[in-house]
Amino acid sequence: MLHLPTLISLCFILNLFIAVFFFSVYSYKKQPSFLFFATACCSFITAIALIGSRGLIDYPLLTYFFAYLFIILTPLLLILGLIPQSTVPAVKLTPLYYACAICCTLLLAAYLIDAGQIITSIITAVLFSYAAYLTVKTPSVAKVQQRLLIACFSLHSVVMLLQVVLLVLPYFSQISQANLAAGLQLLLVSHLFLTTASALILPFIAFANEESKLINLANHDPLTQLLNRRGFFRLCKKITHTAPLDSRVSLIMLDIDLFKQVNDQYGHEIGDEAIKWIAQHINELFFEAGITARIGGEEFAIFLNQKNLTQARQLAQKLCKSIDQYPFYFNGNSIALSVSAGVSSALIRDLNMQALLLQADKRLYLAKETGRNKVVTHDEKSALMNSPTAII
Repeated sequence: MLHLPTLISLCFILNLFIAVFFFSVYSYKKQPSFLFFATACCSFITAIALIGSRGLIDYPLLTYFFAYLFIILTPLLLILGLIPQSTVPAVKLTPLYYACAICCTLLLAAYLIDAGQIITSIITAVLFSYAAYLTVKTPSVAKVQQRLLIACFSLHSVVMLLQVVLLVLPYFSQISQANLAAGLQLLLVSHLFLTTASALILPFIAFANEESKLINLANHDPLTQLLNRRGFFRLCKKITHTAPLDSRVSLIMLDIDLFKQVNDQYGHEIGDEAIKWIAQHINELFFEAGITARIGGEEFAIFLNQKNLTQARQLAQKLCKSIDQYPFYFNGNSIALSVSAGVSSALIRDLNMQALLLQADKRLYLAKETGRNKVVTHDEKSALMNSPTAII
């Protein structure tokens, strides 16, 4: 068996460092979740300190009642920190506060007997079960660590319920409390270990998720949620590096026709909504077929892996027709929108992304110069001038 005072001291020190870490992160990020995680660690180390001082301080209200109170407060604060990060619908916490207040009142009446520890264990088990549920409902890029945290919370709930069983057992059997002392001590060690393990895993998950959010912000357009120019080129480069050299890729450059008139006539708010509406059409059609990005004010790019020029032109035409067919509605306004597109294509072995982009952009300019609301896949301006405005 581990030396219990040494284990308690180690848990105290580790949780103290983690609390300081979360407080320092909160002072920089100002996100409430980090403050709740920090205070949860503080609550746990306070409970450890109070329980450890029972042999030195003869004041049961402090070393028993308040120790139990801080044990309950630890998972409660953890839950308050997890709720904003989870995908569960907004819950009213008032009933939870009332339930905890009632339980604390009962605890105040029974903290000097086994019933106090039983009440504390039951409440803690329920709270850790809910914490496990919230963790399941929290999106995370650190999948392995998330599963470990769920396991810690779930096992913690089981440990608390087993503690209830051992505390109640002497009242319904001939087994004495002395015979159960080793089992209760093992459960205490498990409680200390699981709490500290959870506190060690949580910062890793929190920072992995924060880093993922920052990367997402750096690579995505905040208005449309499509990739921005940086993210677009980064992902295209990643895909083309693993593509066969004899395969072909295509690029569609897209621009909203007469967009300045929309902004001037209806205002920039409706202009932004129009951009989002166009982005939605692009995302619906190319969600699985290509990489989509907003690379300028009203300019979009679509990268198509293993698609030739004809296939890319057909997809661009389908998109243009879809946008042209239905008007854009916003705040009672019906606005007819159309887009022009330029398409270029290249073999992977000959691929130069900047050249591919410039060629598609040149063809986009020709589409706008020669009538708009069309898809252009070649560079002959004279032929385009003699063609109808409809999509070619």
